[in-house]
Amino acid sequence: MGVLFTKRCVLCGTLLPAAGTGKAMLCSDCAAKVRQTYRCRHMPYVAGADDAAAALYYTGKVRDAMQRFKFQHKQHYADWFAAQMLPLLAERLDTWQPDLITFMPIGWLRGRERGYNQAELLARAVAEPLGLPCRATLRKRAFTPKQSEQKDAAARQKNAERAFLPLTNAEVRGQAIVLVDDIVTTGATAEAAVRLLREMGAARVYVLAAARTLSKSNKPS
Repeated sequence: MGVLFTKRCVLCGTLLPAAGTGKAMLCSDCAAKVRQTYRCRHMPYVAGADDAAAALYYTGKVRDAMQRFKFQHKQHYADWFAAQMLPLLAERLDTWQPDLITFMPIGWLRGRERGYNQAELLARAVAEPLGLPCRATLRKRAFTPKQSEQKDAAARQKNAERAFLPLTNAEVRGQAIVLVDDIVTTGATAEAAVRLLREMGAARVYVLAAARTLSKSNKPS
């Protein structure tokens, strides 16, 4: 007797038909919601980056799914989020011409508790279909406070400035780097990582995120 594996919508948890395929999918209602509401139409700005792109708005069911991905061991959600990011990178290949995909690091303690780095899962899932190398280049400085605990954008900016260090033997000199992150909020964390990659000798640095937070000017209707 075979084992029956149930599949549920990544965004709302609705049980999907057994005939469905793929590791992570959407129900028809959520698929329509992504097209109509959650698809990011205002690309983020990251100071110092040559360009930046995000696939989704970090709101509603997308926000809830991202929280489950990060904090409830839903590693397989990486497949769905990466599928939203991949077209953005594919359509920018001619202009970005990336040599390497890298990812935002997380702290050692958080990585040990969680068991995975969500940005790394996204980066590897995006790099593989395009045949691009994917390697870690940065590490998180020990005892850096969480960005989510900072009271405002200025505090996040200050906290991020010294959050990262180069990874030993990481080689990026003269390369075009795509830095993958899960969420762009104020852009302070990505800005700090971009700055360090440039100091390490990267020729160009681009940021690719699964989602970006909303501002008053880009709230979907």
